[in-house]
Formats: sequence, structure tokens, C-alpha cells
Amino acid sequence: NMGFMKLKKNISIMLVIGLMSSTLIGCSNTSSDAGKSLDKENARKANNELIAAVTSEPETGFDATDTGHGDMTSVFFSTLFKRNKNLGMENDLAKSYAISEDRLTWTVKIREDVKFTDGENLTAEDVVYTYEIAKNSGSSIDLTMLDSVSKVDDYTVEFKLKNPQSTFIEKLATVGIVPKHAHNEGFSDNPIGSGPYKLVQWDKGQQVIAEANENYYGEKPSIKKLTMVFMDDDTAYAAVKAGEVDIASIPASFAKEEVEGKKLIELDSIETYGVAYPMEKPGKTTSDGYPIGNEVTSDETIRKALTYAIDREELVEGILEGYGAPSSTGLEKMPWLNEETIIKPEEDGKIDEAKKMLEEAGWKDTNNNGTIDKNGVEAEFDLLYTDGKYRQELGLAYVEVAKKLGIKVNLENRNWDTIVPEINSQAVLYGFGSGDPSEIYNLYSSKTFGVGVPWNNSGYYKNDKVDEYIDKALQSEDEDAALDYWKKAQWDGETGFSHMGDCAYTWFVNAGHLYLADEDLDIGTPVVQPHGGKVLYNITEWSWK
Repeated sequence: NMGFMKLKKNISIMLVIGLMSSTLIGCSNTSSDAGKSLDKENARKANNELIAAVTSEPETGFDATDTGHGDMTSVFFSTLFKRNKNLGMENDLAKSYAISEDRLTWTVKIREDVKFTDGENLTAEDVVYTYEIAKNSGSSIDLTMLDSVSKVDDYTVEFKLKNPQSTFIEKLATVGIVPKHAHNEGFSDNPIGSGPYKLVQWDKGQQVIAEANENYYGEKPSIKKLTMVFMDDDTAYAAVKAGEVDIASIPASFAKEEVEGKKLIELDSIETYGVAYPMEKPGKTTSDGYPIGNEVTSDETIRKALTYAIDREELVEGILEGYGAPSSTGLEKMPWLNEETIIKPEEDGKIDEAKKMLEEAGWKDTNNNGTIDKNGVEAEFDLLYTDGKYRQELGLAYVEVAKKLGIKVNLENRNWDTIVPEINSQAVLYGFGSGDPSEIYNLYSSKTFGVGVPWNNSGYYKNDKVDEYIDKALQSEDEDAALDYWKKAQWDGETGFSHMGDCAYTWFVNAGHLYLADEDLDIGTPVVQPHGGKVLYNITEWSWK
């Protein structure tokens, strides 16, 4: 969940002053101002320059060994492999790879024609160094499965794993390679990579200016100068309308308005939102002393009643303005989805059936206070969430549905620092969607309790059969061979983590990713968008018409 990476939002329109040496956006209606804006737009197009609004700035800077391969990082750094358009993998720096018979050794051959932006060659030594740093620095990239990495020759790298892991190729597409010779203290402010662009200037809190990397080994970018400005949704929308910015992500609530000279771009997304439940009864604590478990959400009937009572199509229409799709699994569009576990539209929003389930399980309002109770326990719990598109609205909709069932949910807006102490004892509203099957391992395997990032199986869910299927999936020869095990972990006819089994999550929607852009901007064919978005991932295909 990207929120933990301490991304900060800049929500002041004042940031735009000085950034765009023109008039303050949104405050100018004069024809001369409009004319100046148009002149600037035309000049950018003629010079193959582009200004893109991005909502968040990496607080710790641009070090690919620390942050993983986010949208902005992908502009500056290359990875061994990268996502293709259909969520599969293709070579980036890698030429080929081989896996040993015991599946513990991965040997990757890399290209010999790659240079960093400082002109130095990229070799196996840089790959080894990068992975050792990423593994040992406690970064957001989970490399706990990696035992060692070593250089075979100048262009061959050997990775040894502690256990077989069919999803290891996903890690090889996550770590941007940094130069061993230049990875020093100030690196994150002045990164050197081998991606399609090089960083020219970073005005903290305002913008990053990048220029096309003339040494780039891949498709040369048509856009020669890329400026990424940090703006919140409202400011970015105003800036695109005013012609000061060429493309910006927008929420669905802005999508209906037609803007002259601009177009709406809707991209396929696997960004999904849902509620994770503490699965155990209270009583235990984590190694940090934080409480584990919840008296109410540990009751399977409570979880299932809430899951069946949600009307997902209503959420898509009411909150996403129709730009998205219902999600009842969190795995829609994934090849490893067990389709049997999809809740069909006609099975959604079953308030009366959910009430009946609760009553039959002994949940009744015995003291007439409006909240059902059982054995002296009131059906009440907190739902914690962080700022971000749609989260508050989805949380409020969930609270309303719970209220109809006699369940009292207290919605609380927090930051990650204040969520973490209660992340294992209260429900949390998350956004996920990486296109990586190991997300199933992270969210549902009991081996991830307290390991890695705090949202890994934050509900402390444990099912021995599910663990077994997940282990078999990871130990499979490759991602295709693992598919059947991932599906069985969801539901095997008797048990699983989906709503048909233990119901560890209530999933809501897949949110479409929307952008307002200049009508002359062609952004090629972007990848299916993961949580957090990767619209710049195919920046080399972008061009002005």
C-alpha cells in the first residue's frame, strides 16, 4: 500500500506561482493571459516538451534501491525485466534467464550495450551491488527470499534463493539498477540511472525537470524535456484546464465536464479497494507490543454479512461515476483469479439476507440501543484509512451499510504512523493491485505475520490449507505452473481465503485511472495500471501529434 512510503502531497495552489512564470492558475480570465498560455502550450509542442502533474513527491528522493520501481522512478532507472502490456514480463536490461533444477538458482544474462547517464557502462557488478543494497537496507522492496547475489562474468548475474519462489521474476522487475561507482550520500537528490531520462533539476516541493537520455539503449523518447510538477487533484485539474500542464490524473468527480482542447483518457486498472479484518480473538500482542485481534471482526458471520450487504455496482456508479468495476475478490483481471469466487451483481447488496445470517448466528439487539450484540459483545469496531482517491467515500458507504445491519463502524482518517499500532486489531481500508501473484502470499500467508511492511497479513489470518496452497504456488516451476495453487488458496471446494471460505477481506471496486490531457498528446498504449498508477511507464511512446 503506497501510502506508507511517506509520499507527501502539496495542496497549495501557491506552489504554482514561480513554477510557471505565468499568472496564477484559476485566477485569470483575461484574453491576454489566455493567449500567453496558448503560446506556451504551442512552444512546448514545437520543442517536444511536456509538463505532467504528479500528486506525490518521493520524500526520501530518487534512489531505486530504496523506493522500488514507481511511476517517477521508472523514468530514471532500468530494471532487469519489466511488465508488458498484458501484465506479463518482458526483458529490459536482461537478455535471458535460466532457473536451476532445484529452483534455487536464477542466472540472468544482461545486455552489453547499456550506459548510465554519466557515460559509464552498466555491468553485472552494478546489478550485484544494487541487489545487495536493496536487500540489506530495509527498503520497501521485499527481498527476504534472496540468499545471495554474485557476478559470474561482466554480463551474467547469479541469484541464489533460500527457498524456491516462482514469483521471483517480479522482484527482478522491481529493483532499479544504480551505479556502484556513483551511489554515494547525495545520490537520492541527484540520481544516475540508465532509464529513458536523466534528472536535470529537482526543486523540492515543486517540480522535477528531466531530459531525454541520449545514451538510452531502448526506444528513444520523442518528448525531449519532461517536467513533473507536484500538485493535488484540484490544482492539477485547474492547471490542465488553463493550459499550464499537459496531463494530470483526475478523480471521477471531474470527469464529466468537457474541457475545450482537452481529452479524457481512461486507462484499464487493477487498483482495487477493500477492508481487511482482524481474524483472531483479542489476547495476543505483536513483538512491538501492539494488540492483535478483535472480538467482533473475528466472527465469520460479521465479515460475511458485511461482504454480501455491499452493493458494489452502486459504489461504481455513485463514487467512481461509472469509471471502474465491482470487485468482490481483489483479483479481477488477474490470471490467477478463481472465477468461482466472484460475487455476481444479482448476489450483491443483500441486506435482508445479511440480517438473517446475523440473527441466526446469535447477533441480536438485546438492549435496544440500535447495535446488535452477542454474548455481551456489541457489534462495533473502527475502520482506519489514509488520505487518497475514493477512500473516504468508500469508507462512508461501508459505514452506512453496516448501520443497516445494526453494526456500528467508526470511520477514522489516520496517517500510517497512527494506523500501525492498531493495524492488527481494527479493520483497515486498503488500496492494492500490483499484478504480482506474491501479493496473495503477502496478504494471506501466516508466514508474513510481522514480516516486511505492516499491511502484510495485518489481520493475522491463518489457515493451514491456504498456507499449503500458497507454498506450493511459490515452489512451482514458474508463474503458469503456480496458477492452480493460487486459485485453490482462494477456494478449493471446502476452504480458502475468499468470501466462500474464511472471508478475510470485504472487497469493493476496481477504480479506473482517469487523466485529463491536451488533445494533441498521444500516450501510446500504457500498461494496465497498478495501484498508485504507472502512466509514465511507457513514456518513450509518448509524442505530440
